Amino acid sequence: MLNTIFHIDETQKWSVVISNLKHLHEWMQSNNESGVIELVVNGEAISDTIINSKQNLSELFEIGIDVRACKNSMDQREIQEDDLQNHVKVVPSGVVELAIKQRDGFGYIKP
Repeated sequence: MLNTIFHIDETQKWSVVISNLKHLHEWMQSNNESGVIELVVNGEAISDTIINSKQNLSELFEIGIDVRACKNSMDQREIQEDDLQNHVKVVPSGVVELAIKQRDGFGYIKP
């Protein structure tokens, strides 16, 4: 099982992160590899998880990638849960989510 957690906190890294996510998903599909792919968003990148942002995250949801938004980063920018794109889930702390997933055996990738 190949469980992987990606991390983005810089807005300029979106294209790289999305490309990496898609490539991993495609590889897992073509190699019959099971596992979970999750993306944790915090810092300035949290602004791109809101509805009508320049980043449309629906393509990630469609292929089964979980997107998690950091509540601390949302609070700092006055972003409400209702402002988020569909299927984005809120976690209390992005760094805690990353630490827990790594403790649980997830591979960590931050482009």
